[in-house]
Amino acid sequence: MKIARVFAKRTKMCPTDPNAYFDVPDLFTPKYDEVYVSVTFTWDLKRGWQLADEWRKKAVIVKLGGPAFDDSGDDFIPGLFLKTGVIITSRGCPNKCSFCFVPKREGKIRELPIVAGNIIQDNNLLACSKGHLRKVFAMLKKQKQIDFSGGFESSRITDEIVEQLRGLKIYQMWLAYDMPGAKKYVLRATERLKKYFPRDKIRCYVLIGYQNDTIKKAIERLRWAFNIGTLPFAMLYQPKEYTKDWKQFQRQWTRPAIIKTIMK
Repeated sequence: MKIARVFAKRTKMCPTDPNAYFDVPDLFTPKYDEVYVSVTFTWDLKRGWQLADEWRKKAVIVKLGGPAFDDSGDDFIPGLFLKTGVIITSRGCPNKCSFCFVPKREGKIRELPIVAGNIIQDNNLLACSKGHLRKVFAMLKKQKQIDFSGGFESSRITDEIVEQLRGLKIYQMWLAYDMPGAKKYVLRATERLKKYFPRDKIRCYVLIGYQNDTIKKAIERLRWAFNIGTLPFAMLYQPKEYTKDWKQFQRQWTRPAIIKTIMK
């Protein structure tokens, strides 16, 4: 069966094979048995519907779905909706953070069969069972340039986890300073990690632009994240009409070279 995947927006995680598309079909686009239109972000829903309508000219069956439609996610198939090397070993999260859609969409932690890959995109890998984690780390020992891009929940980083990480060829790992209560856990996790890993490998998502936030307050949080030993990455709270100052500020605090210059 010949299948095409169509994405409402191109990201660095999207597949790059010839059957992955990011726009409407043209005269030279081949026919397919099925077309899957994937929408990740809710603000791209209209685009997703438009793409689905256009791709019905090239396939009998066109399916529209993705996280934006509250898709709970089935078993992970490597290379289907994420580029080669990106893997998901679990779905869901046991936490109930008010700003996060994951528990509502995917439910509690659901462990999946483990496939080989070096970019781990689980929502909360460290919430998995010890047996699952042992299998994941065993697989990763054969990988290079490992990127835990899905992020670690700081409160779950123990000395045992750090020991497991020390045996891997890590490109970078991610923590999250996304609410005031996370600060003490980010600090504790960083203290454990920086004994063995340099700043460039310990990244930290810092949420900015939420209700009553100011650029001054955001700078304080980003500087704090840098000063404790991480390399911060500013994330705007949600898509909305931000001022030019906010947008420029956020861009600066996503670029390591600029961040290091600011902090000198």
